[in-house]
Amino acid sequence: MKLADLQAQRVTSEAHSAVRLNAKIFEQSNTSALVVLNLPEPPKKESSLGNYMEYLSVLTHKLHRVLLVRGSGTEVITMYS
Repeated sequence: MKLADLQAQRVTSEAHSAVRLNAKIFEQSNTSALVVLNLPEPPKKESSLGNYMEYLSVLTHKLHRVLLVRGSGTEVITMYS
């Protein structure tokens, strides 16, 4: 498989992830006045910035107000059952 094909698969997978995550956020927060999300780490390569911006657009689609907060990259999420 060519490198370009692998990159296209990765972009497609990320887009599907953003759509699914957006649906869950919208399901839980569609009446919220403000939704606060961690800003995903931007890509290292400038050539990937377009895909990154598209990911953010899909992630925040249909949400009225969103605040994206840049983290330190060392955040820990703990789930309690």
